[in-house]
Amino acid sequence: MSETLRLIDERVSLRRYDEQPLEPGEIDAIVHSAMRAPTAGNMMLYTILQVDDSHKKRRLAETCGHPFIANAPLVLLFLADMQRWVDVFESNGVPAHCSETGLEYRSPGASKLLMSCCDALIAAQTSVLAAESLGIGSCYIGDIMGNAETHRKLFDLPPFAFPIALVCYGHRAEGHVPTRTDRFDRRFVHHVNRYRRFPANDLREMLSEIEAKFSSVLEKRGVNLAQLTYGGFMMGATAREGDRSVAVLLEPWMESPEA
Repeated sequence: MSETLRLIDERVSLRRYDEQPLEPGEIDAIVHSAMRAPTAGNMMLYTILQVDDSHKKRRLAETCGHPFIANAPLVLLFLADMQRWVDVFESNGVPAHCSETGLEYRSPGASKLLMSCCDALIAAQTSVLAAESLGIGSCYIGDIMGNAETHRKLFDLPPFAFPIALVCYGHRAEGHVPTRTDRFDRRFVHHVNRYRRFPANDLREMLSEIEAKFSSVLEKRGVNLAQLTYGGFMMGATAREGDRSVAVLLEPWMESPEA
């Protein structure tokens, strides 16, 4: 196994960090690597916002529900960003050009949002692997998509900058050994030529190992794993706030007229 494959295979989310700050050279390497990630048409439809302000980090720890954010040595917010290109278009006379040539001038729509999200997430994951190669752990925070109004105000986010991922980085705290989690069996994830749906027995088999690990919790609550997961992932307070918040963030991208 190559060193890169070993690094990918052994990588785990890290939530407890050593107090030492990252060196400027380490931060530069992480950001540089992110910016070398694949990007649609070399348009770089993302912005990397480094959060150094201690107040902002504490606020994120509250809004995202993860106290360790406040003490993470490095926090990067990855934005799916079409605002920069909207500003480029408008400052270079594109609306007037469209009017003169009979073209329709449109704001970015849903497809541009998804493309920008892809760009931002590819950059984020590239940064994570770069950090890992330097012995620096990381953890994704998906809850950044919640509390839209608060996060927009906290970071002065314009309409077409969508907060898609928050990532914390740092060296592992002494004595802390994070657990490497198992994944589903490959046959449930890797399909060839066509999508496969699975019968109930196969899906129960897919969940069986996880259910075995949490059997006491499930028994105590009187539910199975699917029921527990649905209650939290789909119907919990954080999930409901995420759905509400994302709807707010989507509004500018949904205003474009249909073709």
